[in-house]
Amino acid sequence: MEKAGRRLYAWLAFFAIVGLVFSLILNLFNVDPIKVTDLTLFHQNTAPIRFAGFFSYFTIWSNILVVYIGTSIARGRPPSKYFDTLFATGLIMITITGLVYNTFLLPAYPPKGWFWLTSALMHLVAPVMYIYLWITKGPRGCVDNKRTLQILMIPIIYLGYTVIRGLAIKQWPYKFLDLTSAGLLLWSISVAVLFGFGIALIFTFARLDKKAIKQLR
Repeated sequence: MEKAGRRLYAWLAFFAIVGLVFSLILNLFNVDPIKVTDLTLFHQNTAPIRFAGFFSYFTIWSNILVVYIGTSIARGRPPSKYFDTLFATGLIMITITGLVYNTFLLPAYPPKGWFWLTSALMHLVAPVMYIYLWITKGPRGCVDNKRTLQILMIPIIYLGYTVIRGLAIKQWPYKFLDLTSAGLLLWSISVAVLFGFGIALIFTFARLDKKAIKQLR
């Protein structure tokens, strides 16, 4: 990849890490210009609980992956055989993060105070920039529907972690993943819809990727 493309990926990593770090600081110290009265995972009484809750969100996992991918490309594509899969996983996860949050969660739970900034960086800037850079700069050949299971491995791990943690402490990062309140049937439908959407994205992006490769030839 040319130097200009690597520089843009460096900016992607920068925006994602600023959103992550700033959000962690706000949550860890419960800093907000607006008085928060709800006792969500982000607003508990102790910093350790807020710290643990911070890393229970799909948004955080996807942005951490964005930081890794952006930094790796900025430094020169690594020889790791897992890079292509991780790049595709990052593309799928950050796309889902942006679409689900801005379509369903933002209208119902608009961020308060400084969280508007961190939310914009992690839910809007990172998804749009990642997709734009992949389309315009590459890398090509990373998204392959034959590796669907491998691409979805991190989301599967996240789901397992969320279920185990939720059943243990009776707290859930998202209502649609709340197994205890929704019941097994409704929860299973929600999970099936999300993973079905993820699979559809993989097939769609894989097709676009193959088309771009043909055009390069």
